Amino acid sequence: MNKPILSIIIVNWNTADITVDCIKSIFTDKGLKETPYEIIMVDNASTDDSVAKVKKLKGPIKIIVNKENIGFGRANNQGLEISQGNYILLLNTDTLILHSAISQSLDWLSSHPESYGCTAQLLNKDKTIQPSGGYFPNIRNISSLLLHLDDLPFVNSLTPPYHPHSPDFYTHDKYYLKDHPQDWVTGAFMLVRREMITKVRGFNPDFFMYGEEMEMCYRIHQQFPTLQLWYLVSPQIIHLGGASSTSKQIIYDREYEGIIMFFRMHRSRLEQWLLKYLISINRFLQLHLYKYLRRV
Repeated sequence: MNKPILSIIIVNWNTADITVDCIKSIFTDKGLKETPYEIIMVDNASTDDSVAKVKKLKGPIKIIVNKENIGFGRANNQGLEISQGNYILLLNTDTLILHSAISQSLDWLSSHPESYGCTAQLLNKDKTIQPSGGYFPNIRNISSLLLHLDDLPFVNSLTPPYHPHSPDFYTHDKYYLKDHPQDWVTGAFMLVRREMITKVRGFNPDFFMYGEEMEMCYRIHQQFPTLQLWYLVSPQIIHLGGASSTSKQIIYDREYEGIIMFFRMHRSRLEQWLLKYLISINRFLQLHLYKYLRRV
């Protein structure tokens, strides 16, 4: 087997069938037929039959089995350590590759040296567009997010949002309808050049889940300020979302934890204090005001 040009890293935790479907969808990418690649699955101490089922698949698959769940970022770093490709694709287990999305993205990145990475257009199960990434968090756009001001018309045009809206939101934003550079993308599908991700030593191990991809993109941007990260609309994947999470509230809480950690590492003490205050207001509104409004 030739040395891989592309290494695809997948972190699994108790999603056996979904993971198998994801890997099978990789095999349908016709553009990869002539491209040496490897798939590295890192299993975070699953209690289902994930490892056994993946072992039955035929293909260039390596498996790392952890004795405990070490989190998304650290597990990806394990895969990165044994990977050989010049390009690294971080791929969630709950994704399905459509229309040769991997090879399309790889072709695009290899022909755009001004970019360090790119992502595909993420689709929900019903094929509607799913938001993916946005702008780095600062006290202005996080204030807008936590106070739900970003849901109002024109606010996001004044403050570049942490989470831009999808086109089906009532404001009909066109952010995800065209190719463009953006600050960060989700780890559901992130294709990056090996030298950039290894230069910053991959994910920060202090993050367990949520926020780690944004923080890593920030460090890459600090190291390589002239290089860009692109959102592409032609390559498409389905992202089921939250397959390993038990509720939306857990996702929100962990995302807030990730933002707090980011502020602790990269923002001033004043901004850190303001963030905690804003999160307290957000939780109060969630607990009291929004429940009341739903009953009215």
